[in-house]
Amino acid sequence: MLLAVLAGPVCARDLDVPPSQAAFRAALTKFYKKCEKETETARFNALQHARAEAFTQSLGEDLSFEGWVLELRGIEPTPRGGYFVRFVDPVMADYRDVRPTYWNGGPGKIGRETAILPRSDLHAILRDMRPGLKAVVSGRFFPGDDGGPLFESSKVTFKANEAEKAKFRMPYFSVQFTKIEPK
Repeated sequence: MLLAVLAGPVCARDLDVPPSQAAFRAALTKFYKKCEKETETARFNALQHARAEAFTQSLGEDLSFEGWVLELRGIEPTPRGGYFVRFVDPVMADYRDVRPTYWNGGPGKIGRETAILPRSDLHAILRDMRPGLKAVVSGRFFPGDDGGPLFESSKVTFKANEAEKAKFRMPYFSVQFTKIEPK
């Protein structure tokens, strides 16, 4: 019986996950739980800033990540034959909870800078991948105004608090992938 009790938490953790990914997950969960109870619109900015600081602590000043285990959820061709890809963390893929998305696009010139170009090593790897496959990925986040990773909210609503909560529940992070290896 004691073995069953002890095995539960050990099995629930993914030992193949790098410390930066584990810390990033923890920050996402911690601040989502804090925002769920929040009712004051002004407090959301403070929470978002504190979350950005936690992300920077887990990633470092350059906002890079290495060896993260993610699942390919979408792959779209660019007008010039490249790819835009969307990855999710398989441990955080439940729509009812915090669910970050990592994609190589974003506002302004970010999309042009991060598209995976034809005849590149990453393009050749992605050509054979299909949504649902896991991969070990590395890259960097783009910095936002607060110094943490740049993101967009995946949900827009007319209710102010719900729009703020969406920033914590379903953020789309803009990243530049430097390595993708099917797992």
